Amino acid sequence: MRTRPAVIGMLTAIIVFFLGMLIHAQLRTDSSALGSSLLTFAAVAVPGGLLAWWLAGRPRR
Repeated sequence: MRTRPAVIGMLTAIIVFFLGMLIHAQLRTDSSALGSSLLTFAAVAVPGGLLAWWLAGRPRR
């Protein structure tokens, strides 16, 4: 069983990877919609990350 810090590290790496891909795609399209894209990413990634963190830390029955 993985410890909670290991799970947090994996989730952080995944979130940073996709955030980097989002920023890279927005900068390549020369779009001014980077702010709204970041807000959308945060609206999806933060609750999803918290849910995954909570589920990973729950004891199994």
